[in-house]
Amino acid sequence: MFSKACEYAIRAVVCIAACGETGKSMTLKAVAKETAIPEAFTAKVLQQLVHAELVLSTKGPGGGFSMPAALARKVKLSHIVSTIDGDALY
Repeated sequence: MFSKACEYAIRAVVCIAACGETGKSMTLKAVAKETAIPEAFTAKVLQQLVHAELVLSTKGPGGGFSMPAALARKVKLSHIVSTIDGDALY
Protein backbone atom coordinates (compact mmCIF):
# COMPACT_ATOMS: atom_id res chain seq x y z
CA MET A 1 0.00 0.00 0.00
CA PHE A 2 1.04 3.57 -0.59
CA SER A 3 1.31 6.20 2.11
CA LYS A 4 -1.28 8.97 2.14
CA ALA A 5 1.40 11.40 0.92
CA CYS A 6 2.19 9.09 -1.99
CA GLU A 7 -1.50 8.78 -2.90
CA TYR A 8 -1.76 12.56 -2.86
CA ALA A 9 1.34 12.88 -5.04
CA ILE A 10 -0.06 10.45 -7.61
CA ARG A 11 -3.35 12.36 -7.73
CA ALA A 12 -1.51 15.67 -8.11
CA VAL A 13 0.71 14.36 -10.92
CA VAL A 14 -2.28 12.97 -12.82
CA CYS A 15 -4.12 16.27 -12.42
CA ILE A 16 -1.15 18.39 -13.54
CA ALA A 17 -0.35 16.05 -16.44
CA ALA A 18 -3.96 16.27 -17.67
CA CYS A 19 -3.80 20.05 -17.57
CA GLY A 20 -0.37 19.93 -19.24
CA GLU A 21 -1.97 18.57 -22.39
CA THR A 22 -3.50 22.03 -22.85
CA GLY A 23 -0.13 23.71 -22.32
CA LYS A 24 -1.31 25.54 -19.21
CA SER A 25 0.05 25.67 -15.67
CA MET A 26 -1.99 25.01 -12.55
CA THR A 27 -1.77 27.05 -9.38
CA LEU A 28 -1.30 25.41 -6.01
CA LYS A 29 -4.89 26.27 -5.09
CA ALA A 30 -6.21 24.77 -8.33
CA VAL A 31 -4.33 21.50 -7.81
CA ALA A 32 -5.50 21.28 -4.19
CA LYS A 33 -9.12 21.95 -5.15
CA GLU A 34 -9.15 19.63 -8.17
CA THR A 35 -7.62 16.73 -6.22
CA ALA A 36 -9.41 17.38 -2.90
CA ILE A 37 -6.09 17.49 -1.05
CA PRO A 38 -5.49 20.00 1.77
CA GLU A 39 -3.55 22.97 0.36
CA ALA A 40 -0.69 22.78 2.88
CA PHE A 41 -0.19 19.08 2.14
CA THR A 42 -0.38 19.76 -1.59
CA ALA A 43 2.39 22.34 -1.25
CA LYS A 44 4.69 19.89 0.54
CA VAL A 45 4.06 17.09 -1.95
CA LEU A 46 4.53 19.35 -4.97
CA GLN A 47 7.76 20.72 -3.50
CA GLN A 48 9.16 17.18 -3.39
CA LEU A 49 7.98 16.45 -6.94
CA VAL A 50 9.55 19.65 -8.27
CA HIS A 51 12.82 18.90 -6.47
CA ALA A 52 12.85 15.45 -8.12
CA GLU A 53 12.12 17.13 -11.49
CA LEU A 54 8.91 15.15 -11.97
CA VAL A 55 6.85 18.35 -12.17
CA LEU A 56 7.90 21.82 -13.36
CA SER A 57 7.32 24.98 -11.35
CA THR A 58 7.17 28.53 -12.69
CA LYS A 59 7.11 31.51 -10.34
CA GLY A 60 5.34 34.80 -10.82
CA PRO A 61 2.15 35.91 -12.54
CA GLY A 62 0.86 33.20 -14.83
CA GLY A 63 3.12 30.69 -13.12
CA GLY A 64 2.22 27.47 -11.42
CA PHE A 65 2.89 23.78 -11.82
CA SER A 66 3.08 22.08 -15.19
CA MET A 67 4.02 18.83 -16.82
CA PRO A 68 4.60 18.95 -20.58
CA ALA A 69 3.56 15.86 -22.52
CA ALA A 70 7.19 14.85 -23.11
CA LEU A 71 7.85 14.84 -19.36
CA ALA A 72 4.57 13.06 -18.61
CA ARG A 73 5.57 10.20 -20.92
CA LYS A 74 8.85 9.72 -19.02
CA VAL A 75 7.47 9.74 -15.47
CA LYS A 76 6.63 6.32 -14.07
CA LEU A 77 4.65 5.42 -10.99
CA SER A 78 7.84 4.06 -9.42
CA HIS A 79 9.47 7.51 -9.75
CA ILE A 80 6.65 9.12 -7.79
CA VAL A 81 6.66 6.41 -5.11
CA SER A 82 10.43 6.52 -4.59
CA THR A 83 10.37 10.33 -4.44
CA ILE A 84 7.69 10.44 -1.76
CA ASP A 85 8.14 7.18 0.17
CA GLY A 86 11.77 6.35 -0.61
CA ASP A 87 13.28 3.23 -2.13
CA ALA A 88 12.89 1.08 0.99
CA LEU A 89 9.63 -0.37 -0.34
CA TYR A 90 11.37 -2.18 -3.17
